[in-house]
Amino acid sequence: MNEAKNLIHKWHEVVGNDDPFLLEKIISDDAIFFSPVVFTPMEGKKITMMYLSAAGQSFNMEKFKYTKEIHDGLNSVLEFETYIDDISVNGVDIIEWNEEGKICNFKVMIRPFKAVQKVQEKMIEALESIT
Repeated sequence: MNEAKNLIHKWHEVVGNDDPFLLEKIISDDAIFFSPVVFTPMEGKKITMMYLSAAGQSFNMEKFKYTKEIHDGLNSVLEFETYIDDISVNGVDIIEWNEEGKICNFKVMIRPFKAVQKVQEKMIEALESIT
């Protein structure tokens, strides 16, 4: 069985390279994405990739950094910090891997509320530019 701590390098490679091809390789066809700004889970590879790409455009990736990682079985929790405009953003990516070593669930949680509002604003802009 693949352990999350042995798979997380795939996600770090995607984040570090901003490469849609790498992202496509690690998202399962039946992936579900849970957004911090949309109540309904987004189901399927295409929409999961769209939201993750939009998040990459929304966050200030030059200041984005993971500050803590916890891995348990096929689950990873990665705490992050960044700034969007002048708003400090703190959050977690909760990633579940399947037996094939692909991401099947991806949940993003963000704090404080001002950061959630800023992320929502930037995600709307990014999603409009993608579609």
